Amino acid sequence: MKPFANTARTLASIAFAILSSCPLSLAQWSGSPTVNNPICTSTGNQRLPSIMSDGAGGAIITWMDYRNGNADVYAQRIDESGVVEWTANGIAISTATLSQENPKLVSDGAGGAIITWQDLRAGGSNYGIYASRITASGAVQWTADGVPIGVLAGIQGNPQIVSDDSGGAIITWEDARGTNYDIYAQRIDSTGAALWPANGIVICGAVAAQRRPMIVTDGAGSGKTELA
Repeated sequence: MKPFANTARTLASIAFAILSSCPLSLAQWSGSPTVNNPICTSTGNQRLPSIMSDGAGGAIITWMDYRNGNADVYAQRIDESGVVEWTANGIAISTATLSQENPKLVSDGAGGAIITWQDLRAGGSNYGIYASRITASGAVQWTADGVPIGVLAGIQGNPQIVSDDSGGAIITWEDARGTNYDIYAQRIDSTGAALWPANGIVICGAVAAQRRPMIVTDGAGSGKTELA
């Protein structure tokens, strides 16, 4: 029995050493299949989250948030251990009047994110496209409540975004400034300044409707847009 006892003690010692060498921070992630790590548990609904890597093992998440009644845009960063890095329940990206909806985000190349969304602040059915940047430390940049990307009369909605690989981004959206929906796009730099003509350039203005664009980088500082 002694050899067996010695072997058991050795295996127990090895197991303890392995467990002891694991980072304690791993315990921050929930092990429950039904209760996951909370990102925001504020009052009201939190909907339609989008997520991206923060480039350091964690992630930045943005979502629609109804804690103030109408939809607003909030964001949160979590580290590789699942611990939230910014203010509890997220940082407000835009709480402008009426609704801010359908946020999407992309890396700013410096550990933060550029976030775009469709925005009803003009009232009626005049949705516009806005964007903002948040740094790795959670500081919101550019104009309060976002810079305008496409804000003409009519509906500008369903934005999609991709990095321009220079600290800025290219944003595309469906646009009903005319009789039918068309696809437009705009490029912004790291300061939020528009690099193409105001309210975007037309990608497709063919007859009938073009809607629900998607965009992907072409690897040369610009994007390729797909229509659906």
